[in-house]
Amino acid sequence: MGSVSAEEKIITAAVECIEKYGIKGTTVRQIAEQAGVNIAAVNYYFRSKDALIERCMQQTLHNAFDWEDLKQLPGDSAAEHCKAIFNHLLEGGMNYPGITRAHFYDLLVEGKYTPPLSTAIDGFIENLMTDMKLKGAPLSDTELYLACAQITYAVFMFILTPQLFDEKYGLNLQDTNTRRLYVNRLIDRLLK
Repeated sequence: MGSVSAEEKIITAAVECIEKYGIKGTTVRQIAEQAGVNIAAVNYYFRSKDALIERCMQQTLHNAFDWEDLKQLPGDSAAEHCKAIFNHLLEGGMNYPGITRAHFYDLLVEGKYTPPLSTAIDGFIENLMTDMKLKGAPLSDTELYLACAQITYAVFMFILTPQLFDEKYGLNLQDTNTRRLYVNRLIDRLLK
């Protein structure tokens, strides 16, 4: 396996800085420091902080919702495969909560449902519906779409507001069994 390119180091550093400082708090200086490169290298590869952040956001959305990876997860039935997918997304969100918040920033702070996020989620829900129908989900298309959307947004709210779920409902996101139980209950209730 070859060495990591400067461009890849910068992207990884930008993701780490977004995690640590938030999307608005991240600076080019912080990214360059984290990547071990000078600021000129960041500007050379990406021309601006905005272009770099946009690239990071595209890459992390792709990584989160890459259907080729998600369809490989275990589960022969619609419910079991759905559980595997959402447990995987929840684990990823727990590993990168800052990136998840960054993706939802425009929606939560500005009230704008922006195309990169909405396109990724819409595509994910369509793929999930198709997969679930192929695996025998017993719901009509309308009910299945609604169930997939409800599960998706319930899982994202769990990632976005972990303290609420912990303090109010005693659901500790750091605990793998708690996450699985939450996903299992959610899917079992909505897919009946």
